Amino acid sequence: MKFTTIKSEGGLIPFDILEKIASADITGQSPRDFGIEGRTVLDEISVAWKDARAYWTAFNRALNRLKPDDSTVTVTRELWIIPLLSSLGFPGITYFAKADEVAGKTYAISHRANNTLESMPIHIIGCKDNLDKRSESGRPRLSAHALVQEYLNRTEHLWAITTNGYQLRLLRDSSKISRPVFIEFDLQQILEQEKFNDFALFFRLVHFSRMPKNQSDSSNCFIEKYYDEAVNTGGRVREKLRDGVEEALKILGNGFINHPGNIWLRQSILKDEIKEIEYYRQLLRLVYRLLFLMVSEERSLVGPSDPEKEPIYYNYYSVNRLRELAESFIPGLSKPTDLWESLLVTFKLYADEGYGKQLSISPLNGDLFGNHAIPYFEKCRLYNSDLLKAIKQISQYEDNHVLRRINYFALNVEELGSVYESLLDFHPVLNSPLPLGEGRGEGSPLGRGGDEVDGVGQLSFQLVFGSERKTTGSYYTNHDLVHELIKSALVPLIKRITEKKISNEEKIKELLQLKVCDPAAGSGHFLLAAARRIAEEVAVLRSG
Repeated sequence: MKFTTIKSEGGLIPFDILEKIASADITGQSPRDFGIEGRTVLDEISVAWKDARAYWTAFNRALNRLKPDDSTVTVTRELWIIPLLSSLGFPGITYFAKADEVAGKTYAISHRANNTLESMPIHIIGCKDNLDKRSESGRPRLSAHALVQEYLNRTEHLWAITTNGYQLRLLRDSSKISRPVFIEFDLQQILEQEKFNDFALFFRLVHFSRMPKNQSDSSNCFIEKYYDEAVNTGGRVREKLRDGVEEALKILGNGFINHPGNIWLRQSILKDEIKEIEYYRQLLRLVYRLLFLMVSEERSLVGPSDPEKEPIYYNYYSVNRLRELAESFIPGLSKPTDLWESLLVTFKLYADEGYGKQLSISPLNGDLFGNHAIPYFEKCRLYNSDLLKAIKQISQYEDNHVLRRINYFALNVEELGSVYESLLDFHPVLNSPLPLGEGRGEGSPLGRGGDEVDGVGQLSFQLVFGSERKTTGSYYTNHDLVHELIKSALVPLIKRITEKKISNEEKIKELLQLKVCDPAAGSGHFLLAAARRIAEEVAVLRSG
């Protein structure tokens, strides 16, 4: 299901959970949960949809009557957002003229869900204002989004809403996270493009019955339960992905050494010219190339810079194309090797400027896609069946006996690092040839019973538990520790620069010259957090 007007940033509640909410396949979606009597939730959504369209028409009519220099704040609040939220069950949205003060700082949050400061914060600005930019007047001191986020991080409130009428964001306390987290609904597109399904999800997620009634109620409300479900699902996905990567390594490892066209590979292994550990490292690089491209393609970070060439890339070269094939692949129908050959071409697009130039793709200039990262496999053949089985292992996971697609768009980059570190629990074993007649059986590409192809039976690639993680001290670092280290080691250096009496451009230059070293980098967790923290400060200086 595609929600084109909804953005889930930072994995606050990822799309797989949003799809469960939209289909009512999760707790809290019955009429009773919404306080509805005598009709269905869909009936109530339809009524709210008609009301929203009427409010939107009245709001736009009022905007058209304003002079160019007139403020849009009152119109946005009184004719659009407050009526809209009231139709979603918010009982008595109240304006607070006096800013709340926390630890010596003021927070001019415009409204509350009802008439007490304990109720949910709702900050509404004018439709001419940007949620991410501070007002030209300099008041308040932060953008609407930053103001609400900092307020949540410094108080006991867990959830809040901020909106300019065109976009509405649902925010949560994220003081321990180093990246923006929110869910955004593009109300303008929902109404103007008549996206009823997107509005239905908006209703099911933002209805007042989902929200905390006060600070003490925050941990028990439905929206927090959905957040907890997302966290738990993320943990399950991480574990499933780890298992999937392990299986993909085994499938590929055995697929390469036992393909009839790779006689040289088997002979090199038998002569001990190819070591187990180097074979394993190249397998890891191959799988991480696939993971890297899955994440990057879903986030539109790679591919042609020329929009006209995007369909060519995504239809014929992308890893997403292989994911779709893997999800519908029926084993045993054919044994060609063209998909592996096409994947090697895709890798060349990112490794060789000459190849990539034809599709307006720039090389990635990294070791992962270097020309010597997987030299064994570039000379190999691989059955489509083995490639697609491996990709399926890292593309889907099973949740309550249902196969679900891994949402790489929402997956934290650090999660990939944690998967890599967990693989240090294993070490590779390339066994001696299996006795003839004890192969992989009828489905084996070598034939029934592991028939001899080049003078030996099949080789076997396995992963067995080892001690490399323990002996190298390689462990995944949790968010809390990373946050504290960034706070104590990096933030003082940043402040030393930003407090200098020099221009913002000079401050930015000094910030970008900071050097951060993590001598024991595994997942890159510290380095990513440091880069995000520096980037945040640069963004503040550039945007005000």
